[in-house]
Amino acid sequence: MSFKVEHDYRFDAAGKLDADDWLLIARAELRADFTLDAALADEMARRYFGIVARSSMIPLNIASDAQGVRYLAPFGKTALVFAEPERIVDAQRAETSWRIAGGFMLAHNVNYGGRFYIGAEWDKRGALKLYSSIRRYPPRLINWFGVTRGITVYHRTQGVMHKQTAAKFLNEIARQITHAAL
Repeated sequence: MSFKVEHDYRFDAAGKLDADDWLLIARAELRADFTLDAALADEMARRYFGIVARSSMIPLNIASDAQGVRYLAPFGKTALVFAEPERIVDAQRAETSWRIAGGFMLAHNVNYGGRFYIGAEWDKRGALKLYSSIRRYPPRLINWFGVTRGITVYHRTQGVMHKQTAAKFLNEIARQITHAAL
């Protein structure tokens, strides 16, 4: 079973990206034992970074520890660094986020690389929203090509890969927590 993944990607005037990928699941479709908890947050992080490692155009190793996650590319290069993980788990939400702290995909000389979020939360209508989001991320492509051309290049390259990764991740989690998994 495949779920409908929605995407909304926006760049501000400075070329910083806000990206949202999500899908909604009706409460009736969830398994009876479903709960928003730390185990779900852990599983979401494990699956997301596993999908990144399997579906990247360049071979990536994912190094994860208590301080964060690094995408390690060939030749000792670091593609992205996600640092300072924060977790929120309560009756309404299970979310993990990381500060985007470095790597060759991040623009040079920025004082803030943005933040990456993955999680699940109840929406106002009682459906479960699974999501991955990026806030205020300045891609290196903007440095290379300028804001206008950089945004176009991003949407045709990194943006395509990010949407595919997010869709795989969200569908995989949705299958795990719904009756579709049975």
